[in-house]
Amino acid sequence: MTTAQREARAFLSEFHHRPFSVSDLEKALQAQGFSLVEYSRLSNGRDVTTLLTSLQLFDYAAKQSAFTYQDPNLRIVFLQENLSQQEKMILLSHELGHILCRHLEHTSVTGPGAGVLEEQEANDFSARLLRYNKSCRPRRIAMWAGLGTVVLALVGFLLFGTPSRVNPTVYLTESGRCYHKEDCKFVAGKSNITSISRRQAEDAGYDACTWCFGHNNAP
Repeated sequence: MTTAQREARAFLSEFHHRPFSVSDLEKALQAQGFSLVEYSRLSNGRDVTTLLTSLQLFDYAAKQSAFTYQDPNLRIVFLQENLSQQEKMILLSHELGHILCRHLEHTSVTGPGAGVLEEQEANDFSARLLRYNKSCRPRRIAMWAGLGTVVLALVGFLLFGTPSRVNPTVYLTESGRCYHKEDCKFVAGKSNITSISRRQAEDAGYDACTWCFGHNNAP
């Protein structure tokens, strides 16, 4: 059993076949000693600006939708403000994955520079949580079918070493219900977009944009 699988099972064991909420994720972060700070990519109040600047994260935050910081004195999950509940669910479950899988033992801040394997593990943790919530809703496919998809993707990664093709990065807008490629006309040039893996987007109920993916939904 992988660390992500073990930690996801431990988290979900508290809910007994009922869905969890963003509030539950926030409580789980607090239980690990982390506070939540919302910020804007464009303009922040004095307190948030001072905090980001003092941690030398002001420019870094402008490029991220969420990230986690830890040092001997602070434990903070930073989250972009004005996100939908579904976007918060995706991003906070990902950051919780980093924390529970103990990635911050090796780095002070999560994100693209933290390592490919750490991002994969956090994505796996998040996908398991999102899939569980889907299984709690009516008219949803059983969780085992989704788990098979994760296993196949992981096997593909281990055999071929190409996680980007198995589970590429896609992009969400604040109000849309589709995921997009980076060069899609609906996200190009916009600053208020969120980047996640395609599997996370689909587990969260987003559909592929027909303009950039085409009717055959090709990668």
